[in-house]
Amino acid sequence: MISSQFLILITFILTSPTKAIPCQETSSPAHPYDFFRQYYICHRDERPPDFNAPIYLLYDVNPSEGFNLRRDVYIRLAVFHRALRKQKGYENTQLVLPGWSQLYHWRSHNLPQVHIPWGQFFDLRSMRRYTKVLETHEFFAEYERWVRQKLGLRKVASIRISEFYQLQHSEDMFENGVFVDKFEQVACSKSAGRRNDAMSTGILSHGNVTVDERLCMMFQGAASLLYSMFERFNTNPVNLPRVIFLSNAETILHNFWGNVDYWKARRSMRFSSRLVQIANQFRLDYFNSTNEWDRVQRPASWTDEKPFRKAHGGNYLCAHIRRADFLFGREKTTPTLLSASIQIKRKLLELGLRKVFIASDCSKAEFHDLKNYLKRFKVVRYTPENAQQMAELLDGGVAIVDQIVCSHARYFIGTYESTFTYRIYEEREILGFPKDLTFNTFCKNEEETNCERNAVWPIHYE
Repeated sequence: MISSQFLILITFILTSPTKAIPCQETSSPAHPYDFFRQYYICHRDERPPDFNAPIYLLYDVNPSEGFNLRRDVYIRLAVFHRALRKQKGYENTQLVLPGWSQLYHWRSHNLPQVHIPWGQFFDLRSMRRYTKVLETHEFFAEYERWVRQKLGLRKVASIRISEFYQLQHSEDMFENGVFVDKFEQVACSKSAGRRNDAMSTGILSHGNVTVDERLCMMFQGAASLLYSMFERFNTNPVNLPRVIFLSNAETILHNFWGNVDYWKARRSMRFSSRLVQIANQFRLDYFNSTNEWDRVQRPASWTDEKPFRKAHGGNYLCAHIRRADFLFGREKTTPTLLSASIQIKRKLLELGLRKVFIASDCSKAEFHDLKNYLKRFKVVRYTPENAQQMAELLDGGVAIVDQIVCSHARYFIGTYESTFTYRIYEEREILGFPKDLTFNTFCKNEEETNCERNAVWPIHYE
């Protein structure tokens, strides 16, 4: 493999007598490896320069995972990355964000939804107040700029991933009934090889990336375990940027889920100003709702947020009703539209509200049925104004507008075990709503009073 050959080459160069190979340094070597060969021959007797080469941490998530689970995976790695930068030798590490590409729940196949940057959906300046992150295209440009400036190359043909970790779960996660944090290199399966050759999402679907060697790792445990893995398998042999790639990063667990560090990373994930603008205009038009009138906490920067529980919300209820795959995968806990409408109506009457916002992946026919079940009330859902706005927002943007509107409602009720619901819970915690107005879950049947409900995890500040 290239990495092994390269190590042999460097070993040969460094151990060869000075006069055995003459120095023939040129300004434009044919291949990047030729440059290093020239450099070490011509400068072996000099003190190696301090290149301070950066480290880039890249990752991807299984293509079947949805938009909101991927946001949670980011938090796991962002918290780890912030801590990693405090370790010696890792101070110059940057976390590279994988582009969003045609996720399972994105139905607008007529739109080009490939390699979408995070800035389309999130405020990167806000995220960077927590830790150093780069968009994929920014990483490409920075990598090439560094190599050209520091090493004198005129052109960089490809970006070299020095450490590629194919993560996978252990077949037996509990040894003697105990879960133990551990990692272990295992033989790569044929399916892992195919995945490496042609990935449908993530950084490796770009043609300008090469992989020296793929390490298949059985990994179980929290993100902090990655540091030990990086230390053990560091194969970067020269003063090139160290590029680490984690495949199937959803395998990695939170170190401390729901603690202060978790909430700092989560609070930094504010939505893009354009999406906030559209959602706020919709709230104003349909519910006469503004941040001031709703008494929510929203300082200019998330770093200025403080413990707060006095948010009032707009004069409407929001219901997140999952349909589609939940009707089959979670039929024992997912209510029918009729049952959901009865539970909505009961709460509207209890709160004295007349308007309800529906966030749902239901069809147009199902939404029509839901409106018929709630005839006495104003039932609203968000749809882009026209095809041009849909092309601007994309499916991910429409989902975020739904979440923003839901996060400002007087009362919220969500779907059991839905990550979409979880993200709204978090937004409402940040905005400062009382817990009883947020952590509510639809029951399978409207008669149930003690059904399974989502967990309550309050926000934590320092």
